[in-house]
Amino acid sequence: AKVYRARCAEPLTGAMLDALRSGVQLNDEPAPIAALAAEALDARTLRLTLAEGKYHQVRRMVAAAGNHVDALHREAVGAFALPADLPAGAWRWLDADDLKRLEQPWPSAPS
Repeated sequence: AKVYRARCAEPLTGAMLDALRSGVQLNDEPAPIAALAAEALDARTLRLTLAEGKYHQVRRMVAAAGNHVDALHREAVGAFALPADLPAGAWRWLDADDLKRLEQPWPSAPS
């Protein structure tokens, strides 16, 4: 699973979050795509968890749900989350524990 934080142009609504959780239809996909989890962190910030991360998938899903992503940040891949103290645009080498966390599946979707 991949966890993203998206800042949206318009305030989030319950209907938008429900659409993301139940599935939105994207132009190039044969079936609707649903998020594993979608939660509002504040009026315009969304945390979205996806089973995969196709080309601009978060932006396209949010657009299909009726909003627009102004800023996007991937917070985690599987059980590996970016360190809170890592500055934007910076990087660091992964150690053995980081690699183990990358191989672990995401435990479950929050309700």
